[in-house]
Amino acid sequence: MKYRQLDKITSLEPGKRITAERTLRADEEYLLDHFPRFPVMPGVMMLEALHQAAIWLIRSGDDFQTPLVLLREVRGVKFGDFLAPHEKLEITAEAIKTDGNFVTVKATAQKEGRVTVTARLILEKCKTPDPARLETDEDVRRRTEEQFHELFGAGLAEI
Repeated sequence: MKYRQLDKITSLEPGKRITAERTLRADEEYLLDHFPRFPVMPGVMMLEALHQAAIWLIRSGDDFQTPLVLLREVRGVKFGDFLAPHEKLEITAEAIKTDGNFVTVKATAQKEGRVTVTARLILEKCKTPDPARLETDEDVRRRTEEQFHELFGAGLAEI
């Protein structure tokens, strides 16, 4: 993932609630264009941080059995503040509704107690379209779980 928007998970109730952090580094490539004299994290990247937290929330809730978690809809997006280099984004995502394979997540990011972005995300849990004999779903599931452990530490796997 080229633009990983989470540095670490600070708390996790699998499938229910997750909190994570993201500190904006001054050397991030997209800051050269957004904006050269007033570098701030693009709103779409803040929204992506919410999205990535929601994915880990859902995947942890079914013990990484769902190979794909797709973003289907974003509702009620509101931006409240900029995020400049060296500032920390605190992300919270909470599952508020499950309807079959669809999960609605309420997500918020803040810095120093001020909201930077909020949204409701609707995500779908699904399998790959590949035939079972190829074992693509199992491969994706295994890689996802490995990435989770690499990115967020083995301690969270015991939750």
